[in-house]
Amino acid sequence: MKRLVAGFLAVLMVLVGCVAAGAEGMTPGTYTAEAEGFHGTIKLEVTVDAEAITGIEVVEHSETAGIGEAALPVLVESVLEHQTTGVDSVAGATVTSEAFKAALTDALTQAGADMDKMSQPVEADELEAVTMEADVVVVGAGAAGLSAGLKAAQDGKNVIILEKMGVIGGASAMAGSGTMATGSTWQKEDGYEDSPEQLVEDMMENGHNKNDRATVELFANTIGEAFDWLVDENGAAVPYQRSGKPTRSYSGVGRGAGVCQSLCDKFLAEGGTLLLNTPATALIINDGAVTGVMAEGEGKAYTINAKAVVLASGGYGANDELVPDEYKAFVYAGHAGAEGDAIAMVEPLDADLINMDLINTQPNSMILPSGLGQYCNPGVSRAYAAGGFMVNQDGERFFNEQANAWDLMQAMKANDAQYLIMDQAAFDGFNAGMTGSKIYTMEDVETWLADDYEGQPVMKTAATLEELADKLGIPADALSASAQAFNEAAASGSADEFGRTPAAAQSEEGPYYALEMHIRYYASLGGLHINDGMQVLNTQQEAIPGLYAAGEVVGGLEGDVYMGGTLFGWAIASGYEAGIAAAAYTAE
Repeated sequence: MKRLVAGFLAVLMVLVGCVAAGAEGMTPGTYTAEAEGFHGTIKLEVTVDAEAITGIEVVEHSETAGIGEAALPVLVESVLEHQTTGVDSVAGATVTSEAFKAALTDALTQAGADMDKMSQPVEADELEAVTMEADVVVVGAGAAGLSAGLKAAQDGKNVIILEKMGVIGGASAMAGSGTMATGSTWQKEDGYEDSPEQLVEDMMENGHNKNDRATVELFANTIGEAFDWLVDENGAAVPYQRSGKPTRSYSGVGRGAGVCQSLCDKFLAEGGTLLLNTPATALIINDGAVTGVMAEGEGKAYTINAKAVVLASGGYGANDELVPDEYKAFVYAGHAGAEGDAIAMVEPLDADLINMDLINTQPNSMILPSGLGQYCNPGVSRAYAAGGFMVNQDGERFFNEQANAWDLMQAMKANDAQYLIMDQAAFDGFNAGMTGSKIYTMEDVETWLADDYEGQPVMKTAATLEELADKLGIPADALSASAQAFNEAAASGSADEFGRTPAAAQSEEGPYYALEMHIRYYASLGGLHINDGMQVLNTQQEAIPGLYAAGEVVGGLEGDVYMGGTLFGWAIASGYEAGIAAAAYTAE
């Protein structure tokens, strides 16, 4: 759990003219309230006097680093300034924002506040027209956009990064930061035998040859140099972990959120300008060339004239109009801001799009109370090692649960539902993995296992398999038969009919547990078509002057499923290369 403290004196509110009429008559004191956030409970201590909210302390939360966690102090400051629960949610952290405001409302209600008045929305001011000049404008402050902005700034350019969310990071902040390092100095020093040619072939095979080979080759031939820049003190100076053992990829300290924060700090130190809560609305186009960006945010309407623009605004997984129908049956697990903004922005330029029918999916996922999908690998690996297995809606096992993710996912697609079945040992292992990864808490588990709990995730417990089957609405005899066959295979030490050799049998005594498992989707795999100079191409395969792209907004890299370390690696490599290319273009 993390602890955030913020407090302002009521006199400050008076000075800025923000004391709300609805605050009058409150009973002075400190009130505690909580609500369910993205990853668990958000608990507030709210201090008031008779006329104003004087302090807000976030005493407990488990929100995502770099996203929900970063949103909380922003919300605290905004509420104290405006003295209302009607402040804007932090873009990209909607679930966290709504939970914060729900807990705040509860606390103020306890204090006797007039909530009709204390929940009035903040009035928007008329937009102020602002014109800015830059060498390079980058749209998006995820790992790709920050890398592009930083590299262009290091090359001596005046750079502005626009981010529509209230916090940096985008989808990158949700990632684990595993970064491919083929050809890097670290990899060579650690003795890992690799080559760009081998990486290309591995990625093409992994993506079932649906990749754009030219884009894959671009990545494979540049990631080594980009990674060296990323970790070098004279480059991005981002702290990464190194074990000294041969490896193909490395992970950043603080996961994706930590990498993004390091890139951002370095960018600002280089004199770059970052505008949060400022979505780009349109490209400025002159004679077919991109010469800037229109944007709105923080009460201003921006016209930003630039010599080059880098689109790094992420994917389109959160846009139902762009997500292919076949994926809509699965649960979304990506960033709320992944709405395919760039796709609309490039429409006047007849930009070429590739692989728009592909989105990355993963098996072994649960649905969090927020409604978003959560990959359960930290838990399922332990559950399977302790005798957990999966059944479908008929109570029958249907595949080797420990097979590769792609094949398991294809098998799951044939089911209406599937459940991870665990005895106490498997359940303990599952929870150890999930809580150790700070995905949820055991307090959350207690809530989910309550007989009257009707939300997500679907998690049940019972003294017998028959009772568990009844709670799930699946055939009890089939579930019992599945467990018996599984235990017989475990006892024999031989592979079962699905090719799995169980490491442990399930206990013949309860309790037993079940968790409904899902396929989730998040990273889009299609997007803008680029050349080897990071330039966006039109449908005639001609480079659009002044327009570059990096990160998930680019299509074709992964084929129909991403390979570990390549998605975050592409954000770094493509951002680095786009920064170089955009900076060079401004000198022409």
